[in-house]
Amino acid sequence: MKQPILISIPHGGWKVAKEIEHIWALSEKDALHDGDPFTARIYDFADKVACQLAMEYYRAVVDLNRAPDDIAPKNKDGVIKSHTCYDVEVYQPDCLPDDRLKQVLLDKYYFPYHRQLEAWLDRDDVRFGVDCHSMAAVSPPIEEDAGTPRPLICLGNLGDADGEATPEFNRVTCSAEMIRFMCAEFAAVFRHEDLEMEVPDAATMNVPFSGGYITRQMGNRGIPFVQIEMSRALYIRKSSFNDETLEIDDRRIRDLNGKVWTVLEKVASNL
Repeated sequence: MKQPILISIPHGGWKVAKEIEHIWALSEKDALHDGDPFTARIYDFADKVACQLAMEYYRAVVDLNRAPDDIAPKNKDGVIKSHTCYDVEVYQPDCLPDDRLKQVLLDKYYFPYHRQLEAWLDRDDVRFGVDCHSMAAVSPPIEEDAGTPRPLICLGNLGDADGEATPEFNRVTCSAEMIRFMCAEFAAVFRHEDLEMEVPDAATMNVPFSGGYITRQMGNRGIPFVQIEMSRALYIRKSSFNDETLEIDDRRIRDLNGKVWTVLEKVASNL
């Protein structure tokens, strides 16, 4: 029996859209590290959940976790970007997509993803939504706290560090009790990881991320919705990832997949 969960994986893509291939400037490595590498496999629970949606195109092609009008050059790391989060130019010089091409990208790759999530969240067999991400082990240059180590897992419900509502949003996308339970379960699963760097916590709530555009939009539809951020310290490391060939140890991916599922299954059993 499948669990009543919707899985969204918006940043795990590995393709360049054909509409922009002729102006694309990113190397495979730069495109990979700008997104959430291997999350399409880490969070692959398609045979276990009611529905799952994963973006096949790089985050740098279209960022599904931005508002549709949050766009370059106004925001160089917007829905359609001029630069990656590591300040690498996405397009060849003077080749940022014009308004017509930007609209093509939005209409073909952005809006269909969001419409599908909205439709699935209205299904009777969906009672819990999860937006699945990874985060750099330390804050990238684009962040105000650049270079700061991050926790292994960060859960977001638009609230504060205890899962409670804040004046900024005046709502949460799941109860404080639910996200605290999830946080405790993730901490228990990941507390004893053999890491190659020091991290501040095994699991946190809303620090450093309380939830992006998808969580804000989809977490207001009557069922619990949570953003998961997994530190890439757990798998983009010397023991499991080759930075030259960009190959990942499949055993590590399967291990992480199993650990995340252990928590999600426990959450589902308490819905």
